[in-house]
Amino acid sequence: MYMTGKDYKLAMAIGLSFTALTLCAEYSLVADWVEVKDLAALEDVVPTMERALWFLTIVSIFLNIAPILLERKRKK
Repeated sequence: MYMTGKDYKLAMAIGLSFTALTLCAEYSLVADWVEVKDLAALEDVVPTMERALWFLTIVSIFLNIAPILLERKRKK
């Protein structure tokens, strides 16, 4: 949206909202597994999901900051 000149702030807010909702959903899932003491599920899923969630969150933050930085650079 930035490249086409359209207002990108709503898209940025939606992207960060989906990131936050994904993290909350994953936390709820893990909390359910802890509650029922499903250690096999925790041992199987949590280590891989931790890396994936960190990576995707960092990518999401970068993608949402990039248009702001590009706009600031273009104004100079």
